[in-house]
Amino acid sequence: MHHVLIIDDSSFVLNVVEKALHKEIPELTVHKAKSLFEANALLKINTYHAAVIDINLPDSRQGEAIDAVTSKNIPAIVLTANIDESIREIVLQKNIVEFVAKSDPNNISYVAFITKRILNNYDTTVLVVDDFKSSRSFIVKQLQKLHLNVLEASSALEAIELLNRHEHNISMVLTDYDMPDMDGLEFTFYLRQHYRKDVLSVIAISAISGQGLSTQFLKYGANDFLHKPFTIEELTVRINSNLELLEMFHEKKELASRDFLSGLYNRRYFIEHGHLIVKRAARYEYPVAVAIIDIDHFKRINDTHGHDSGDIAIQATANMLEECLRKSDLLARYGGEEFCMMMEDLTREQVEHVTEKIRHQFESFRLKLATDTIGFTVSIGVYYGDSGSLESMIKIADEALYTAKETGRNKVVISSSNL
Repeated sequence: MHHVLIIDDSSFVLNVVEKALHKEIPELTVHKAKSLFEANALLKINTYHAAVIDINLPDSRQGEAIDAVTSKNIPAIVLTANIDESIREIVLQKNIVEFVAKSDPNNISYVAFITKRILNNYDTTVLVVDDFKSSRSFIVKQLQKLHLNVLEASSALEAIELLNRHEHNISMVLTDYDMPDMDGLEFTFYLRQHYRKDVLSVIAISAISGQGLSTQFLKYGANDFLHKPFTIEELTVRINSNLELLEMFHEKKELASRDFLSGLYNRRYFIEHGHLIVKRAARYEYPVAVAIIDIDHFKRINDTHGHDSGDIAIQATANMLEECLRKSDLLARYGGEEFCMMMEDLTREQVEHVTEKIRHQFESFRLKLATDTIGFTVSIGVYYGDSGSLESMIKIADEALYTAKETGRNKVVISSSNL
């Protein structure tokens, strides 16, 4: 849960900003202060991920509230009644993310947009590639103001090495053109051979004037181009716009990957990502478990209590399975009343423990319907062993599920048949 602090001496502005934030980020926790004194009291007892601050308060005429917030490394968005050059210079020197005029009602929506962007940045990693340390450090400093996780590389080859490390999960690359081992154009071309535009955003940077180079970069697959020298505001806008586009791609893909009824991943997503898990397991030589979970006598639930009750049972099953698994495990609704999951790098005993825990929880579970309370069990078929083809592992798990069903249901059958 993210927390945001709004500081403004106007109750009207506080409420308008709070409403805009909740519209953009429904799950957000918002605290409000009408003075520097109230803000300091809140800052002592709470941790904030962002703050929206009025530059002029009854007890803060020179931006002291901004200093109070930024001293705690909290990204700050500044609100001001007027933006003249003197105020602009003062504000920009205070290490803030953005400043916005109150006079335009549309700007309140922009405040909410920027706040959401900041909160998303906490989980976003950007790679800056430039052989000149001073130039690289300047960009890194600005990106850290946005609370992005920033990695640095002094060459394209070093950048490729960082990109190949899966733990980094890099979303964006900013690359200079003029580099010794591989120039920015070659590097961009390499990136597009390995990463789609909806997965990795590339912003090219160069001091070379003219339209030719920017056009070449775009042809080679760059998402955007920045000409040196650029302002901090321009850099911020380009970064935000490209990350926002990436998130739109991700949300669209996520929507297409989800089962509408259960909210879990669908069969197509399971197959696609299951193949990646299989490859990773083979590379690092650890075992994989594939389990198929089937609701026992599901037709009886539909026939006796109606299809709406069957839908509720599907949703309850999905929720219980999610609670039993690790975040790293892959879980999907495979079809009808069947669910499929993959677990990596566990011993056979651990897989037995997890699947028996799932079976036992369903055995003791009672589902409340509109006019009745029902119970149901599940049968589970599991393949455990070395990774082979995903299809063969699913087939063995399905055969184990059939055995569980034929021998009484409400049981787990684990098979380690050779692939």
